[in-house]
Amino acid sequence: IARIDQCAAAFVALGVKQGDIVSFCNPTTPEIYYAFYALNKLGAVANMIDPRTNASRIETFITGANSRIVFYIDIAYPKLKDILARPGITHAISISAADSLPPLLKLGYKLKNCISADRRPPKEGKYLNWKQFIKIGGSSIHETDHLKKTGCVSALPAGIIYTSGTTGVPKGAVITNKNLLAMVKQNICADIGWEKNDRFLGIMPPFIAYGLVCGFTLPLCLGMRVTIIPKFDVEQFDSYILKHRPYHIMGVPSYIEKLMYSDKIQKADLSFLKTVIVGGDKMNPESEAAVNVFLEQHNSHCRVIKGYGLTEMSSNAVFPRNNECNKIGSVGTPLVENNLKIIDSLDGAELGYNEIGEICLTGPTLIDGYWQNEEENRRVFKSENGVRWIHTGDRGYMDEDGVVFFSDRVKRIIVRSDGHNVWPSDSERIIEKHPCIENCCVVGVPDVDAGQGEIVTAFIVIKRDCNKTEGQIIEELKNDCLKGLPMRDVPQQYFVRNELPLSGVGKVDYRALEEMANKETRD
Repeated sequence: IARIDQCAAAFVALGVKQGDIVSFCNPTTPEIYYAFYALNKLGAVANMIDPRTNASRIETFITGANSRIVFYIDIAYPKLKDILARPGITHAISISAADSLPPLLKLGYKLKNCISADRRPPKEGKYLNWKQFIKIGGSSIHETDHLKKTGCVSALPAGIIYTSGTTGVPKGAVITNKNLLAMVKQNICADIGWEKNDRFLGIMPPFIAYGLVCGFTLPLCLGMRVTIIPKFDVEQFDSYILKHRPYHIMGVPSYIEKLMYSDKIQKADLSFLKTVIVGGDKMNPESEAAVNVFLEQHNSHCRVIKGYGLTEMSSNAVFPRNNECNKIGSVGTPLVENNLKIIDSLDGAELGYNEIGEICLTGPTLIDGYWQNEEENRRVFKSENGVRWIHTGDRGYMDEDGVVFFSDRVKRIIVRSDGHNVWPSDSERIIEKHPCIENCCVVGVPDVDAGQGEIVTAFIVIKRDCNKTEGQIIEELKNDCLKGLPMRDVPQQYFVRNELPLSGVGKVDYRALEEMANKETRD
């Protein structure tokens, strides 16, 4: 709290006031959260940008938000140099991953990660480091009584988070204080064993809603102690768990599944793990069951908890409130005060139980809209009898118990040259059941011979302990798909990989696979 107050005083000294937007191009470090909550205290807004994004898009996000103050990780300066030099930016504040380290560790970090002089920001004018920024505020603490008098604090924007952009240009989702508070209250009602003073391992970055809301704000509001990992390395996930012994971990399926194959974990006692939460991508039932067995074998009494959400719902929206609704292959039930319906994406008619269609959501965590993008707001958010719904572009169904099952994105539909529509999840479900398959993804590749349409293509990862040849496995997969699918839905070609490419937040990057398959098909 003291550091947040210091930071708020520095912002006031720079003239930041209610409604102003400050941009951040940083990974997870303590300073980002001091600054986020300091801005929140002033009624200002944090514009959170992934530093891995290309320079052109970063510039668009900064200028589009009219930010005159930009925070950035120091090692990204060469990429941001021209952007920060723009006249509209009055202060460019660098943060080092070493800023919060003890003196000896800080020295070691700087020696190991030495930045050459020509790649460092200037030391004058509008260029400041974190320590210089904090000094600007002196010892004053800014009062926020004026915010309380407005009577609409909850409606104020807290942050802008950009969508992943897998279906187009990323859009800036405006998350309000109301959204954040609702998410906290919803998760208090979810009886999954989160308690005050529990240890929580925060590996998700602050520039995605999953990380900012569920990976940091939520556990802090519940009184937990959060250990943050500035630069998450999935290959080190096992080491993080053994070192910090967290009660609760959260990540995407690919992160959790890797733990089963870790040599370090094989003989470890994981009895300290109380919850293992998976979101952000689909987890196949076979992997889920295998992880549950793995946890039991390592003395943990928890089962994998899967959730479903999206940036437009401030991250999590559907989640098992208890083990009764944590069915294998499901993502739980809508959180308290959220409503979910499944519709026919063609005519909008609401479907019944166990019928696959497009998922629509509404509730107190539904964002007010995208930043300065009325066209997308009209397309994505629909009002019905005075209630706003988000049409997610995701497919799934709900069973008679109200438990939701996620299938895939509507946008991922593959259209063959004969006009037939193929849903990738149908063949993925069959392929994933094969005992030798660790992971798979089915994509569409342009059909060069036909001159139109796409070829259904499967990428597979074979388990290391499988004693069959690639040819044998592919032949068995073809037969399995022929038995379980119409002929036109069966993948026409297979590619074997050691691993599947992941996006910046750990999801299987099916766009990258489409490009790879297209190249291999041409070759």
